[in-house]
Amino acid sequence: MKFLKKIKLNYNYKLFHNYISNKDFNSAYQLILDLSKEDQNDFFIFLRNIQNQLSNFSTELVKNKIIWIISYDSNDTLYLNEFINYYLSRNSNISFQVDNFVSALNKNLSELNLDDKTNEIKFNDFKLNSNFYQNLVLFSLKKDFLFLNSRAAFFETSNNNYFIYPNTTFCYFYISRSPESLFSKYKDVYGSADGAYDELFNFNQKEILTSAHEGLRYQIYENRTNINTHFESWTDPNVISTYRGKILDYNKLLIEKEDILIEVLYHLKQFGLDMEININDIKNFLETQNFNLPIQNSLSQNEKKFLKKNINSDFHIR
Repeated sequence: MKFLKKIKLNYNYKLFHNYISNKDFNSAYQLILDLSKEDQNDFFIFLRNIQNQLSNFSTELVKNKIIWIISYDSNDTLYLNEFINYYLSRNSNISFQVDNFVSALNKNLSELNLDDKTNEIKFNDFKLNSNFYQNLVLFSLKKDFLFLNSRAAFFETSNNNYFIYPNTTFCYFYISRSPESLFSKYKDVYGSADGAYDELFNFNQKEILTSAHEGLRYQIYENRTNINTHFESWTDPNVISTYRGKILDYNKLLIEKEDILIEVLYHLKQFGLDMEININDIKNFLETQNFNLPIQNSLSQNEKKFLKKNINSDFHIR
């Protein structure tokens, strides 16, 4: 049986490379899609072995796309997630799903009977296989668009590995929340300023495992780095241009709600997402959803000085 599987995989590799050589990207894409509907373990092996080819070709090959929603704090994506689900289900015929990237990847990996030496995926692994993991989720979920949340910082390695890739990324939204607001939140959570400082600046240089993911089969860590690196990585002009990014201010998102949500829709529409702009549905959403700015406690003078000293000046500490 294993011998026959090997013959079939080798045949599919040859077929795939012939399609690529002839620039028949539609057939190459369909081959991957067909394999994803058959034996999931064979599909996993096949996809892993062609990941370099997948990252080297344009949008002609991979038709499904990811729209990333990035924030330093995972809760800061909730409002936009709710809006996307509400609005697109009423104003577009596309198939889509809103999910957390780590949760989606964990579900896909857990459905496979893999002979793993470890169930931990840390940054060194992710640097080498980020493209593979994202394509695994894309082909497994079979949606036109995936809206995936993440807390990871953008990265680029000397070997041309990236956190996200132009051929699978439709665009991204980066939700930027002020450091003093996050500090106030984390101080309440940890009960101390030191705990809040460590959450913002990651003095121990640890990779992040979200508490909601701790009980899952695969422990997938996110390289969130620290608030400065995180902010700089996603607001870099080259990253914004390459991946069609839009920066959203968390306060404005929850105060100037209608205006910012309209901007979100036009950003999606600008790059070709097929949908209607329906102001009434935006207003209806705003009437039914009760997302308000969290209460921010006052900072002491020492806390303000510490933040001002350690935070990138672009954040404009008050």
